[in-house]
Amino acid sequence: MNADRLHNLDYFRGMSAAEVDVVAGAMKEDAWWDGSVIVQQGDERGSVYFVLEGSVRVERRLANGEIVTVGHLGPGAVFGVLGVLDEVPRAANCVSDGTTRCAVMNRTDFVDLMNGTTPLALRFQMAVLRCVARDIRSTNSRLAELAALPACRVSLEDLDAVF
Repeated sequence: MNADRLHNLDYFRGMSAAEVDVVAGAMKEDAWWDGSVIVQQGDERGSVYFVLEGSVRVERRLANGEIVTVGHLGPGAVFGVLGVLDEVPRAANCVSDGTTRCAVMNRTDFVDLMNGTTPLALRFQMAVLRCVARDIRSTNSRLAELAALPACRVSLEDLDAVF
């Protein structure tokens, strides 16, 4: 894929143009129309996605079948890292909101960079750590907001009065 599309992404901060060119060689660019599923919850296959254009809605299907939107990702966001790192089935659906373009790195190339010892591999590993740390901070913030909400108790009598 064209490395120029990656230079503006925060993920590649600190890498030289030549290093970004090498990483771009391990990626392909792909596009999805509005409503297209990019990543399916429960899927065991996987790649890492770098959002170049558009928006991705992150949805989780609950045990009762309800679908809950848990986030939105825009240009510069990265998703799929955890599924590739720990080889656990995908935890959520990622759905295109409008037309979305991503740079896609397959699992094998991603893991090769994560296991590498070259200066490029080490910079890539630091980028992955920054991404995971940012996600953990964001999750901690959201959990703190949820924990601050007052508990709500509803009795059967309350429900009968409403219905």
